[in-house]
Amino acid sequence: MYVEDFKADFYEFLAGKRVFLMVHYDIDSICACKILQSLLRYRNILYTVAVVQGLEDLRRAYNENYEDVKYFVLINCGGTIDIVEDLDPQEDIVFFILDSHRPIDVCNIYSTEQIRLLTGPEEDVSVPEFSDLFKSDSEYESESTDDDSDNEGRASKRRRLAEEAIEKRRERRLWEENRNKLLFEYSQFTYYARASAICMFEFAWKLNKEDKDLLWLAIVALTEQLLFGKIENTQYILEMETLRAHCKRLQNKTNDTDVLTSLKILFEKDLRLTLYRHWTVEHSIKYSTFTAVRMKLWTLKGDKKIHELLADMGLPLAQSRQHFKSMDLQLRKEFHSSLEKLSEKYGLQDIEFTSFILQYGYQHKYCASDIVFALLAILEASPRDKKPEELFNQTLDCLSRNKKDVIDNAIERAKIVAKTLFKTVQNALDMKQIINAGPFVYYIIQEGCIDWYMFSHLHILSMLAQFILKAYVSMSRNRKAANLPLIVSVPKNIENGTCILIGIPPVCENSPRNFFGKAFEQASEKMNCETNCDYFDTSYFEIYTKDRTRFFDALAALLN
Repeated sequence: MYVEDFKADFYEFLAGKRVFLMVHYDIDSICACKILQSLLRYRNILYTVAVVQGLEDLRRAYNENYEDVKYFVLINCGGTIDIVEDLDPQEDIVFFILDSHRPIDVCNIYSTEQIRLLTGPEEDVSVPEFSDLFKSDSEYESESTDDDSDNEGRASKRRRLAEEAIEKRRERRLWEENRNKLLFEYSQFTYYARASAICMFEFAWKLNKEDKDLLWLAIVALTEQLLFGKIENTQYILEMETLRAHCKRLQNKTNDTDVLTSLKILFEKDLRLTLYRHWTVEHSIKYSTFTAVRMKLWTLKGDKKIHELLADMGLPLAQSRQHFKSMDLQLRKEFHSSLEKLSEKYGLQDIEFTSFILQYGYQHKYCASDIVFALLAILEASPRDKKPEELFNQTLDCLSRNKKDVIDNAIERAKIVAKTLFKTVQNALDMKQIINAGPFVYYIIQEGCIDWYMFSHLHILSMLAQFILKAYVSMSRNRKAANLPLIVSVPKNIENGTCILIGIPPVCENSPRNFFGKAFEQASEKMNCETNCDYFDTSYFEIYTKDRTRFFDALAALLN
């Protein structure tokens, strides 16, 4: 059920109790967790944190702790599965769920005892009525036959009961068909709702415990949703305006006048260039998805275009090849406006977008997108011997203002990720490895590929898939290319012979709603292959590599 009064039914309810936090392994979840931690500390509420990457982690964390803890808070995990059915909890255990994954499982919505949803119902989504989904078995049972000594009466009664039973079975079949139809329509697309960190920040605001540090966490979470294609641009703009209003309110509220220690969040126009403030201009333009796709920078002609653009901007190569902060001050000041003036000539319309910048003293200045790329690099591009818990704590350090060295090291690693993405896309196009399968196109990262382990992480894999599809459409002569979705396969466990599949919708789709979750499920049922759906986002799917060809054939037949 939905929690209507956050203060009374969640915050005050947990006061004096021990709480177990299960936090999904992504940026929004970490930001939401950090906000919640600050709220719990106000009331001295004891809590334990567990990092959850998938369903197996969720089950393991619950089974190891349910004897000691009775109150579980799930952040970005558990909302899309039937928690009571999956975990089989004792009756005195309560789950509070804050999850941006959609659709929320209907059993969680209609559970009145153990499940408490911390987000309200969405206006644009119609949840099926309770009576259309749930009925007790007693409603279908035929009336029991009583013993009767009269043979004729018994025979007529049997006939009457048989007719009633047939009618009841027919009614039940029709009801079940309608139920299955409603459930399919409700769950056929997977998508993301409002960032959990924004919801948690608004909880803090209602409790009068918000500050600029917590607001910055909500901004980072929203920016992550935009950069990873989780939400539409219109949704981003609406949320951004809400956060902008909070930014103005908190700026006016503060009394901090010391320039060296004051924290400012500035609302500014930014460029869709990866880490350009911390990189060279030439590299940032080349390795950013937006400019690479628009200018086809993986080609020789595109490579020349970069130099033409820089020349038109009046930016000497010597300046564009040194760190942005080391460039001539006048060139640095004019960089944004110069690029904006030439955007139409080079097909770079919409290169600007509105965002926020964090400024702390004179030296600490970071754009929200810089922090997102830094956090991503820590979570998904760190050495393989690092444990998720260790990386989780490192991201919390990266979100702290006084850990500049952690942020700078993460940004350097993020540059390597950007280069790797570009080179992988370039290689896929040059070697013609993007295959048209009819109703979709697919790309396979082969076993033994140098960077396969990096791509086995969900968000880097998602960025690669979006980059590949946009690049493929920009280069393809097929007029229907923009209408084709993409599937990318990457090795998951070479020893076990498994691979991950991700499906993303076509470029022409304005909405990021993804139909591949249901399509993968139906294709696996059709070919009866062994799968592992350990992900909360069902557009990711794990199968055995040996079944991949047959799986693609089944999927093509299903989507035709």
